[in-house]
Amino acid sequence: MLRPMKNLLLGACVLATPLLAADLPEPVVPAGLGVNIHFTKGREQDLDLIAAGGFKFIRMDFSWGGTERKQGEYDWSAYDELTANLEQRGLRAIYILDYSNGLYEKTTSTTNKHTHHIESALCSPQQPASVAAFARWAGAAAAHFRGHRIVWEIWNEPNISFWKPAPDAQQYTALALATVQAVRAADPQATIIAPGSSGFPWPFFETLFASGILKDLDAVSVHPYRGAPPETAAADYLKLRALIARHAPPGKKNLPIISGEWGYSTQHKGTPLALQAAYLPRQQLANLLAGVPLSIWYDWKNDGSDTNYNEHNFGTVTTKLQPKPSYLAALTLARELAGYRVACRLETADTNDWVLLCLRADGAQKLASWTLAPPHSTPLTLTEKPLTLELDESPKYIGITPPDPRLALAAAWQAAPQSATPLSVASDGRAVIRVHASNPLAAPVAAHFSAAGFDSGTAELALQLPAHGQAGGELTGTFQRRDRETLPVVVRAAFQLPADTAADAAAKPVIQRVNFQCADPLHLALMPAAGGLCALIENPGLTAFSGHLQVGENGAAVTLAAGARQTTIALPKSAATKAVLTDDRGRLAAELELPRMVTQDIPAFRTALDGDKNIPAQATVTSVAAPGPDAPCDTAFKLAYEFAPGWRFVRCVPDVKPAAAIAGRPEAFGLWIYGDKSGNRLNARIQDASGQTFQIGGPELDWTGWRWITFPVGGLKRASHWGGANDGQVHGALHWDCPLLLDSNHRTSSSAIYFTGLTLLDAK
Repeated sequence: MLRPMKNLLLGACVLATPLLAADLPEPVVPAGLGVNIHFTKGREQDLDLIAAGGFKFIRMDFSWGGTERKQGEYDWSAYDELTANLEQRGLRAIYILDYSNGLYEKTTSTTNKHTHHIESALCSPQQPASVAAFARWAGAAAAHFRGHRIVWEIWNEPNISFWKPAPDAQQYTALALATVQAVRAADPQATIIAPGSSGFPWPFFETLFASGILKDLDAVSVHPYRGAPPETAAADYLKLRALIARHAPPGKKNLPIISGEWGYSTQHKGTPLALQAAYLPRQQLANLLAGVPLSIWYDWKNDGSDTNYNEHNFGTVTTKLQPKPSYLAALTLARELAGYRVACRLETADTNDWVLLCLRADGAQKLASWTLAPPHSTPLTLTEKPLTLELDESPKYIGITPPDPRLALAAAWQAAPQSATPLSVASDGRAVIRVHASNPLAAPVAAHFSAAGFDSGTAELALQLPAHGQAGGELTGTFQRRDRETLPVVVRAAFQLPADTAADAAAKPVIQRVNFQCADPLHLALMPAAGGLCALIENPGLTAFSGHLQVGENGAAVTLAAGARQTTIALPKSAATKAVLTDDRGRLAAELELPRMVTQDIPAFRTALDGDKNIPAQATVTSVAAPGPDAPCDTAFKLAYEFAPGWRFVRCVPDVKPAAAIAGRPEAFGLWIYGDKSGNRLNARIQDASGQTFQIGGPELDWTGWRWITFPVGGLKRASHWGGANDGQVHGALHWDCPLLLDSNHRTSSSAIYFTGLTLLDAK
């Protein structure tokens, strides 16, 4: 059974009332704090330390092949022991229903052309008989462990190499549908989550959600790994919520999101120990702020002692169970904020500063504060007695005693879309925000609310809140544009306490952000192409559209049939600074400020293989004729590669001396990429004058044909970095390490991609 939960105050982001399954944790610290483990029997000292560190959940593989060794006969003994040991310590399990079984699936073999070595692996369940057997086994597991409050997750990272022989969204969807039905039949009260994806694979999500599976899930689980700080996941969560809302049936539009696996490795040249320790509580708190009630840190313990190997160094403790700083940070978080919920984020002068107001049921108040910027102090003027906060990368916890009435009011109001269904701006575009405010004080309070962010209309609301009373009302505006999947509206509240002056109240506003989801968005992009520009209009909602695109003096009709995902339009070169897309009634649908584009001419590249040097790999890069009838130019660079299983990547390095310089400080750069749908990941690296290298994350190759992609450069301070100054700050002039890096994602692959059109955007 699902029950509604009170609107989560997300500080800078308030979402419509989220649904929580009866057996998902309440959004209070440390109820949703967990770690991954890699054991079943014994290891009671590990479990003692996990419980002592404040963790409440473990996540562990629940192996099909290890529990069904004879068809139809199941051996649960290892998990019976683990479950009993968890329950003795007040811990709960997320068990991952995963991997294959040789009793039902065949082995696939491939020959590596480089080594001539034959590599074998069991196929993931994809034949009707093996899918049915997996579902029967999952249902039997759910029946056996009924009443033990297990959270069942369907597979682990099926969008990458954990699905054999290669990721396949249709195959995984068939397995997930059969499994969720079998588990639900065996235990109607079971808590079921999926897909445990690596990152945010949007096309994979589209296929899965379109199947109708969301009506049977209790949460969507993702693994938001990134080199950037934890706070950056908020934008991905918002996009995922919009996608869920688009596909989910009524009553499930606000299905919870679970952060099912995510950590930072402290291997040599990786995340420093102190920064890992800062990231762990920041991840938990930022996730709670974003409405994510359950967050699993990867990993509990280092998986080996090689300090140079990424996979050996994710733990919160060493292989000998010696606490790393991150374990102590988890312990401190659980102790300092036990029983507190994250009520809201308070505004400061610097958007890099995070000041979270945390409240306990008895009215106690604490602040959790840190910064993404260099250490500094900042004033907090909202409180009755102004505070000066000393901020650095690690959260600090400050109790407010006695509780401050202004902070109590700041957390005692809620703003959310009136309807949980996505807003369709293709209709009349009207949007309604419901405001509800409570007065925790023993004196009446005047409240004034205003909303900004609608395309038209100014919304204001005045409320009189009686002592210990409450009141509500509506803020209304309209949207026209369709070029944002998430439509943010800032709601600002000013409270006038009896002793305050009107000026004093106005000087201390509190904000929340309400995010509507556009049901039928359009994405407009322009990029360089041979002889001019190429306009790309993407249509993720798959709705029909007809209108007109105008770029300076050049215009073109635009038509998208229902079901069409995108269209491209060739345009002449233009000095225009804006592109405008209107619908067939002349209403603004999308608008784009054109960046200043500077082509970076690099005549030749060479390949540099990196990663685990024990893993066979080879790669070459050559200049060739650009493939395909829609090629953006005549020539391109062909990157041919071959990776054996394991961690390998190849850098495409400019073959020039001295190192290829980057003109000025661009906000981003772009490339045309001809994809091979391999699932390998694209990244880029830039170096500063100190020799510090910044790695910028890019997309997975989940497409074929030409696509324009961009890498942000303006946010280098948030990218992973090493060497040189190794401080995350940009020193002096920039130059290329490699504008394109292809990472194997630990998969076997042999293919080729093409790239061209390297262009700096908004170079200063």
